[in-house]
Amino acid sequence: MRTTQQTQRMRTPARAAERYKVAQSLQARYGAGATVPDLAGEHSYSVATVYRLLHEAGAHMRSQHHHGPAHDTRERP
Repeated sequence: MRTTQQTQRMRTPARAAERYKVAQSLQARYGAGATVPDLAGEHSYSVATVYRLLHEAGAHMRSQHHHGPAHDTRERP
């Protein structure tokens, strides 16, 4: 996890180019099939940060999949 100071430094205008580069990298990996939680773990970012960076990069978000019995809409015999 990043410290508060590290997060604030990422948000400064001087770091905008670096943030853009990270966002583009995340977008490329996401477009290749990586999941948001996987990207978050690989980069030590929160899931929310990855979503924010993907949105900043203009990534087309995949629909969320709902698996398991709570989301199973098939009729049961």
